[in-house]
Amino acid sequence: MPSAQQQGFDRPSAVTDRSQDDLESLLNGLRASNGSNLNSVHGRGIVLFSEGEPVRGVYILRSGRASVSISSSEGRVVMLRVAQAGDVLGLNSVLQNGSYDTTVKALEPCRTDFIPRAQLIELMEQSEPGARAILKMLSRELTELTDRAKLVLLPQTVSGRLAKLLLDGALDKFLTHEQMAQMICTSRETVTRLLTTLSKQQVIRVTSDSILILDRLALEQIG
Repeated sequence: MPSAQQQGFDRPSAVTDRSQDDLESLLNGLRASNGSNLNSVHGRGIVLFSEGEPVRGVYILRSGRASVSISSSEGRVVMLRVAQAGDVLGLNSVLQNGSYDTTVKALEPCRTDFIPRAQLIELMEQSEPGARAILKMLSRELTELTDRAKLVLLPQTVSGRLAKLLLDGALDKFLTHEQMAQMICTSRETVTRLLTTLSKQQVIRVTSDSILILDRLALEQIG
């Protein structure tokens, strides 16, 4: 079963290019206001915040990856996306000033910057660049969630959803079969069976730490 692969925790590309300007603008504004910026390290499996908890602030993922999920009252878990370095976590909930609407758990060692809600709102009100950065982050978060909804809802079959997951590059080698199942709303056993079938058909190759696409056309034809 593919599982997490340890990566250099202090790698230099801790923040991705696509979000670096927004992040640095936001953090510089906070440091200039009162210097209160909390940097933390979280081990694999640590929950940053849980669905239903009162909001405290947002977490900016500086390095590592984390799962973003929701759950039903019966305990069924759906993984909405895998957050990457540069993502802002909990932003929508903080702006609504209610409770967190997702659960975020570290999939590997992570480093985060925490911004309390009061400081975030103050920055939005007093700084145009800060407000612009926050709106861009929120827009990106909503776009990613929309893409994830399309992945889960549009393919008619479970095999089609798994194929889409593979083709979109949304599936990473550190995910377990259970986590893959949570991303496409099925069972772990179904994911294991489908991956085994695709492997036997030489559509993919499953190793101890990776899933390689061998026949992209075959995957694209799975509906």
